[in-house]
Amino acid sequence: MNPPMWRRLGVAGAAGVVLLAAVPSAGAHAQTIDGAADQAQPYVVVMQADPAIAYEGGVPGLAPARPDPGEKIDPSDPAVAEYVNHLQAEHQQTLADAGVSTSALRESFTYALNGFSANLTPDQADRVAKQPGVAMVSRDELRQVQTDVSPDFLGLTARHGAWASGYDGEGVIVGVIDTGIWPEHPSFADDGSYPEPPADWMGGEIACEFGDTAHNPADLPFECNNKLIGARDMRITYKEQIGPEVYNSARDYDGHGTHTSSTAAGNAGVQAEIFGVDRGTVSGVAPRAHVAMYSACGSLGCFNSDTAAAIDAAVADGVDVINFSIGGGPGLISADDIAFLFANDAGVFIATSAGNEGPGAATVGSPANDPWVMGVGANTHTRTFQGTATLGDGTRFNGASVTGGVGPLPLVDAEDHGNPLCNPAITFEPAVTGTIVLCARGGGLARLDKSRAVAEQGGAGMILFNENDAEALITDNHYVPSVHISFSEGQEVKAYIDEAGDGATATLTAGQPARVKGSVMADFSSRGPNAAAADIIKPDVTAPGVNILAGTTPTPNLGAPGQLFMSISGTSMASPHVAGLLALIKQAHPDWSPAMAHSAVMTTARQGVFKEDGVTRADVFDVGAGHIDPGQAADKPNSVFNPGLVYDAGFNDYLGFLCEAAPAAFADPSATCAALAAAGIPTTAENLNYPSIGVSDVAGTVTVQRTITNVADRRINWHALADSPDGFTVKVTPRHVQLDPGESATVEIEITNRRAPVDEWRFGSLTWTGAGYKVTSPIAVKGVALSSPAEVTGTGTEGSASFDVQFGYDGAYSAAGHGLVPMVGVTDSVGQDPDQEFDPNDPVGVTAHEFELSGTAHLRLALTTADLSPANPDIDLDLFLFNSAGEQVASSTQGGTDELIDLTLPADDTYTLYVHGWQTLGQEVGYTLRTWEVSLDTGGSLTVTNAPTEAALGETGTVEVSWSGLDPASTYLGAVSHTGPDGILGLTLVSVTTG
Repeated sequence: MNPPMWRRLGVAGAAGVVLLAAVPSAGAHAQTIDGAADQAQPYVVVMQADPAIAYEGGVPGLAPARPDPGEKIDPSDPAVAEYVNHLQAEHQQTLADAGVSTSALRESFTYALNGFSANLTPDQADRVAKQPGVAMVSRDELRQVQTDVSPDFLGLTARHGAWASGYDGEGVIVGVIDTGIWPEHPSFADDGSYPEPPADWMGGEIACEFGDTAHNPADLPFECNNKLIGARDMRITYKEQIGPEVYNSARDYDGHGTHTSSTAAGNAGVQAEIFGVDRGTVSGVAPRAHVAMYSACGSLGCFNSDTAAAIDAAVADGVDVINFSIGGGPGLISADDIAFLFANDAGVFIATSAGNEGPGAATVGSPANDPWVMGVGANTHTRTFQGTATLGDGTRFNGASVTGGVGPLPLVDAEDHGNPLCNPAITFEPAVTGTIVLCARGGGLARLDKSRAVAEQGGAGMILFNENDAEALITDNHYVPSVHISFSEGQEVKAYIDEAGDGATATLTAGQPARVKGSVMADFSSRGPNAAAADIIKPDVTAPGVNILAGTTPTPNLGAPGQLFMSISGTSMASPHVAGLLALIKQAHPDWSPAMAHSAVMTTARQGVFKEDGVTRADVFDVGAGHIDPGQAADKPNSVFNPGLVYDAGFNDYLGFLCEAAPAAFADPSATCAALAAAGIPTTAENLNYPSIGVSDVAGTVTVQRTITNVADRRINWHALADSPDGFTVKVTPRHVQLDPGESATVEIEITNRRAPVDEWRFGSLTWTGAGYKVTSPIAVKGVALSSPAEVTGTGTEGSASFDVQFGYDGAYSAAGHGLVPMVGVTDSVGQDPDQEFDPNDPVGVTAHEFELSGTAHLRLALTTADLSPANPDIDLDLFLFNSAGEQVASSTQGGTDELIDLTLPADDTYTLYVHGWQTLGQEVGYTLRTWEVSLDTGGSLTVTNAPTEAALGETGTVEVSWSGLDPASTYLGAVSHTGPDGILGLTLVSVTTG
């Protein structure tokens, strides 16, 4: 074996006497240690063997871990990981050989230092110091290190970065709509240096709603300060319908709100400790910003009325930025969506979580899919917390953990005890008392529920394994010592238990900081395309959201109590990073509109992000414009504070977007949109002045427009450079634009289909350069064989309509009419789903309807508040459609009851629609489901009177239709089919109201 690195560098003595001369071992001077002779105290143990960064080989079976000259150590390198595992095992063995339980181990150091910390009595420390391979044992010292790496990872702490430039959020008010806040948390303490909030904040009368001790004695009164400048309990509907639950105030019952608030704008340099282990210090992205909490959610969720009221109150109070780590299914015009539209108009910068339904396509939900808010995806940063599960045969698995260690103890498989998912409602048979339990993730149960089941039934520890190998490994404040491992590793543990039987054992080590590959998308992060508006790319950006260390409540509904910090994951954790960044921008540019701030964040975003496999480059639907990058010198070109150009938009621009994307937002769409068009406001989604460019149907040539505004401090000649998506060409006119400071210009971007694959998205970019600036917008376009309106409308028992089609191919074309068919109502009722988690097999809260489809062109299913009995807007029913194979083929999960499912050209099959009682206010709710089933047969009341007969790539033709003989006072649905040489290319729906 080669000598350790410190010996090769000339440190003398086989026992490391130069080091030990400075800090004697505890065994030599036991009298200097504070505390009683039998009282455990924190110690640091330094080992003689090289740490990973210096290890050049020598241990049989372990390759060198030292990086090449000039390179940094890569913890994901298998050689490094194996050597780290080896050192961790030696640390445990050293304690065991000294007669000390391995549960005393607090943290292992393996990269730049080989050693560990442990809680030891003086006698135990003396025995450890005498073990072979130990160089030094000394009392622990309290050192201030920064463990939450987000500020460093984002570059905020750089020498010329945001904080050094004075952009720290001073004077900006960040409003957080969430589960409440723990007001005594050190992240919100006022050290006397914060300025007072504006005199008109909250109308001059600060709401600080804590202290309902009659409901819960733990809800102590609290007087807001100049850091936490207000807190409102907005759960009006929630408490009326469900109850106040844990706290009848703005105090955080869950931890989620405290976590997001401290991430966005928590104090700088706050000492973090979990389960008695010092985790270093944490800082919010905007540490000098004021914080205001709007508690709008209970343990069962958030009513739209409460969240909309919270948005309203926040705007009225005078917040500058809102973080909204809450979401639902895709949609554009729920109460939240519209409230945020007006908040945007009020100048409030808004960050929202994209959703945790990834990695499947089209999973971004509302309100993140709105163009007037920033939708944020989640990725890794470079730090996690890692523990090790060591089996009795010596096999070791590194996994996510912030808990303490335990073992060696008997190891059992929960599946062998009748409860594979570790469900708290199911008793383990036989009992698992005193064992470490292997639990499977999933089953609709929270991860914390699983460790709770183990703890409540006497288990001593848990190994949690994933449902698949793509899932992220998550650190949670579990009820028992726990290590979270991958699916494949879980299968290995299962196999070991099967082989070892009653002799199976395991040891879990305490979680410790570990480096991982950053900028990797979380598997759960929701992805584009935007299901609510395909021409608006979502998410907008991505930010750290995996194992984020921040505050929590000491009295959570789930998780071990008594902690003030937790390391958790979700796009909920990514969004406040952007909210904090928006606060810094607000401080730097208080006169900027929200759209200008959003544009700055997007056009300065960096690339270099990977998909969840850690290898494949992420695409536009993973990351939007890219990863937020506030680390550039604040006064230099391409900084988020100095982007050069912005794409600005306002209230009327968003109304124009809704003309195409959600015309139901208007009482009279035709009149409103005609007025907007007459005023020069674009009324198509692709022409919204957005910092990204999306076009979902390019058959030939599509021309979109953008307006660029120079926010640099000088006149600049801007030059456009297009990176055209494969199969397309992109042309910008004019290509060169000279702009003075504050001056704007409108340009046209011509996108032409040059034989691109049909129905496949392709990605590119548009970059403006000049005077050292590079202002980049992502492009996402999809080629289609034919571009036509999704739906046209008409009125009257007889009438006509026309629409244009554009061709993406050369060859034959024909159009045919199908229907019209009247609406058929299906009446039934549904009750409350107790756990609000949809499951088609639930005994209550789900009502099923079957549809036998054969030769069907289109099936439409709709349910609105007007179809309910009682017609209460707070009732929320959802729709889920499955085929006969049990596969979900469609769903509608809008806030409230405003549900619509459209199924075009379905396969012949038996389909089951489930009406889900997500929120029935505890009652059985009657409903009339509206259905339309349009046949592929022709010859009905809808007739094509004129249409092209030949298609030519890029050419446009007009289709004319008419109808007659309809009954009055009804609603009809039909379709025009578009047929090419290879069959039907698509449908244009025709909906007609007769009175």
